[in-house]
Amino acid sequence: MQSILDPSVLYKDLSRDISEHDVDVVSDLWSMDGRDVYRGSRDRHYSHANVYWLYSEDLERVGLVEHSLQNNADFRILWFHDNPFSTFFQEEWTAVDSLWSTLPRTTVERWITEEITTPDEILSACLYGNARIVSLEHILNRPIVHSCSECGSCSLKKIDCCDTQTPLDFPEKAKIMFIDDDLYVCQPPADSKVWELLGFTLPRQPRDDEPALRESVQELEALQSESQPQTLTPPAGSPREHSSPQEAEQPSASPRAHHQHPPQPQTPEQP
Repeated sequence: MQSILDPSVLYKDLSRDISEHDVDVVSDLWSMDGRDVYRGSRDRHYSHANVYWLYSEDLERVGLVEHSLQNNADFRILWFHDNPFSTFFQEEWTAVDSLWSTLPRTTVERWITEEITTPDEILSACLYGNARIVSLEHILNRPIVHSCSECGSCSLKKIDCCDTQTPLDFPEKAKIMFIDDDLYVCQPPADSKVWELLGFTLPRQPRDDEPALRESVQELEALQSESQPQTLTPPAGSPREHSSPQEAEQPSASPRAHHQHPPQPQTPEQP
């Protein structure tokens, strides 16, 4: 999850459990963005802002609030979402459909047969064309592509004949597809920050992913047939069925009953 006050800071511990430093801490009930939450103690792991984790009434971590070091009244609230892209970018991404329902049947059958069923294997299989099927991890930690100028092989894993190493590129904006860990296709909002992160600075145009992806997959299949690249061998598995974030003054066992709301619930004060 990316800090809003300082975008260079990433909140990586997105566990729903109570943060260790918040165990046995008692907190009042606060109202933030229309939600009743318990706020934990300051998380001293972060120095760019005063950060407090937020918990639901069921003691589940649901987000955080970060206060500016210069002005405590300047704060931002970040919420956890079911969609990893929504959580990281704090945007309304939509889980559209399973990747397996989007790809051509021939591609699905071949990938299942070759056990290409994880985000890394799927992206590696796309390297022979312009399509890019990427997870959030691929965006935040852009992988290195190993390729051979003689046989044309490409892989995210180092291969014996590789003589070139380059960061993953994104040749065509319209052929980028985003997937979560459950292989669900996730659609970003039109003005998503993801495009700038990927190097696209022009305003995003309406797109139709599926036809463009199908075209690129067909191109991929043709290239694979010609070059006969090295076949990846990931752990055995099958595609998953359709399925679809550290510090709060939060009690470890149970909160006190009947906590009073702060005088200014929309602007929580630093303890």
